[in-house]
Amino acid sequence: MTAKTPGLPCAWHYHPGRDITLRWARPDGHFTIHAGDQRGKHSNHTQLDTVHVSPPWQDDHDVARKAADWAKNNPHTPQVGGHL
Repeated sequence: MTAKTPGLPCAWHYHPGRDITLRWARPDGHFTIHAGDQRGKHSNHTQLDTVHVSPPWQDDHDVARKAADWAKNNPHTPQVGGHL
C-alpha cells in the first residue's frame, strides 16, 4: 500500500455502516480507504487500502458510489495496517 500526500482538491465520503472514509484527490488515479470518520483530513495513519481508478471523480455522487462499491466488494473491513 502506497502512502503519499493527496493532491487537491480532495473529496471525502464517510460510510457510517462500515465506519470507513473514502478519500479521492484530483487528479490522482487512485482513491484511499481509511478507518473511521476521516472527512477533511489528509493524514495517512488510518489508511486501509489504495484502489487504482480512472477517470478522476466527477462529483460527490461519484465519490459516494465508489465508497459504496468498495464496501460491498470488501465485506470484512480490515483494521489499520491491513489486518483482519
